[in-house]
Amino acid sequence: MNSSAPGPQPTGHTGECLPSDPVLFVLVPVVYCLVLCVGLPGNLVALLVFLQSGKVRKAIRIYLINLTLADILFNLTLPLWIHYYLSGGDWLLSEAACRLAGAAYYLATYSAVTFMALISFNRFCAVRAARRALPLTGPRGAALACALAWLLGLGCAVPTLAARQTFPARAGATACFEQHGRHRAYAYAMVGFFAAAFLVVLGTYASIARALSAPAAAASPGSHRQQARAMVLGMLLVFVVCVAPYHLTLAPWVGSRPPAPPCGPPDTLDVLHALSVALLSLNSCLDPLVYCFSIRRFRADLGRTLRKIGRCLPLPPPGPPGPVPGTRVSSFISS
Repeated sequence: MNSSAPGPQPTGHTGECLPSDPVLFVLVPVVYCLVLCVGLPGNLVALLVFLQSGKVRKAIRIYLINLTLADILFNLTLPLWIHYYLSGGDWLLSEAACRLAGAAYYLATYSAVTFMALISFNRFCAVRAARRALPLTGPRGAALACALAWLLGLGCAVPTLAARQTFPARAGATACFEQHGRHRAYAYAMVGFFAAAFLVVLGTYASIARALSAPAAAASPGSHRQQARAMVLGMLLVFVVCVAPYHLTLAPWVGSRPPAPPCGPPDTLDVLHALSVALLSLNSCLDPLVYCFSIRRFRADLGRTLRKIGRCLPLPPPGPPGPVPGTRVSSFISS
């Protein structure tokens, strides 16, 4: 996840290296703070929207609930990484905390990738195979697929739990979750997993777009089919903007290359990888936007949920009575 060459600079009298990479130690924690402040409330509200109608009976809602849970789990890991980066890449917590944080990071990331692929395939079935009873289009099949997705994500996280994740980085500092060079085969497997999921999302969108561009479909496309295309397009954009840059830089980043000097500036690949880590975190706060723009029912339920939340919040005390508004102000308020 992190960069192994933070670009520290030597101090003048002790010879120790102090971190000075603005991308890793300034930009990444700033992005993480923004994602935490936007993504965590957004996904919690989205979860309330999906659960407010009682019993979940549709497969697509089961997939969306699990994707939202994965995004919430990712958001909950961010405070630990924000503290780590703001400390200059010095992990001040225990080894167990580092392992759990890294495992949760992988579990949330690759479970979310799997759920996005499952959602895209479900929308493909709704458009191209609406009259067929397929295993993944029913609630039981969706629940089983989600359970397998979580197990797959847990499998991605197990190596992080099994191996030591903290080690001395420079004088007095402890790095966490940066042993990329020792797990090259594992990193390559993650790249292959992403590629397979990306091909599913890309293929389903191309198939849905081709089906809706046919003359018969263009005459009466149906709102649910258009919403299906919008949702898969949203998932595809999230893959391209957020998930793809991380995996495109991961393979060369973990490959054989000479280490950067201990007190030298970071090389270009380290900077690109740090930027891709920041982009990857945006995934968890873009998903609620995809729901808003691609699900008409979600927008209506969101309004009702926000009104319920507003009624639960304490109201401020009323202020002193002011002058009676004029005609221009009254007409604005009434409109």
